[in-house]
Amino acid sequence: MTNQLDVLQALRQTRHDWLNVMQLIKGNLALKRYDRIEEIIHQVTQQSICESKISEIQAPSVVYFLLTYNWFSNNIKLELDVAGEVFSLENKEVQLLRLCEEITEKLTNDCTIDTENNLLITFLFTEEYCEVTFDFQGALQKKVDWQRFKLERESIVNLVEWNEQECVLVARFARS
Repeated sequence: MTNQLDVLQALRQTRHDWLNVMQLIKGNLALKRYDRIEEIIHQVTQQSICESKISEIQAPSVVYFLLTYNWFSNNIKLELDVAGEVFSLENKEVQLLRLCEEITEKLTNDCTIDTENNLLITFLFTEEYCEVTFDFQGALQKKVDWQRFKLERESIVNLVEWNEQECVLVARFARS
């Protein structure tokens, strides 16, 4: 029964998301803002392509987390980007899921709720590795101890940038 309820919830949320897109198109059509309509269609197309690519990493718990994150979180809007030739991250699934959950949780706990907060997670696939970049833009209340976080993660995470409006972390997973 739970599986059926999960499917129904996914269909309900997807329908809601598509209705929002249609409302944006309809509103811009009424305003004769055709350039904005093209931009909306381009954004939705790119998002769909990224969601399709991320679904190929063969790490279902990670894919589920990433694709449903915005359904359950109101503090941070998560966006995805995928570049390169996707390969399996099946053997890194647990580690990658934990990393995604912990970073999003730390950022959610540290961000202000009166500001628009965005997290772009980029998967860059190369011949040797998959580099995952967490690029947060918004407002942070305090500095998270990312050095300790990094040590706890066996140094796979590097802090690239941090200030009150931005936090960029990069993790690298070798191709197996």
